[in-house]
Amino acid sequence: MGVEVAVSELSSLRRQKALDTKVADHVIDPSVTDVAAEVRRLTGGKGADVAFEATSVNVVLDTLFDAVKPGGVITVISTWGKPASIDMQKLVLKEVDLRGTIAYVNAHPQTIKLVQEGRVDLAPFITRTIGLDDLVSDGFETLIHHNETAVKILVDPRL
Repeated sequence: MGVEVAVSELSSLRRQKALDTKVADHVIDPSVTDVAAEVRRLTGGKGADVAFEATSVNVVLDTLFDAVKPGGVITVISTWGKPASIDMQKLVLKEVDLRGTIAYVNAHPQTIKLVQEGRVDLAPFITRTIGLDDLVSDGFETLIHHNETAVKILVDPRL
């Protein structure tokens, strides 16, 4: 779609998956690389136009304020279980547009079209399919405590 994508991810499996599937042009391991500095380097010092917060981790949100350009957009797509802390100076002085969304309102038609056209292959992201009886033990527990071994787990109630 004419955009260059950088993904910051702790999990080496997920970083490699982003590269292998061509979902990302660049992957950054935040445990060894300053994400905001790398994004500025990749954008010629400008910063990212758009960033997505998908972790519910405050340090990640803080990093995004440093990584986006003045006037950039940060979209929070994770569901936080606790209040977040926001550096209001960065929000105001950089004129950052901070927004939240649940279920990607109005984004599905474009996403479905990308999949239908073969521009996005979802199969490599599906680690496995489980039944409802295994939802907690093989679903939630895996994604919470072992996300380095799983990307997406589908639940099929017929199993």
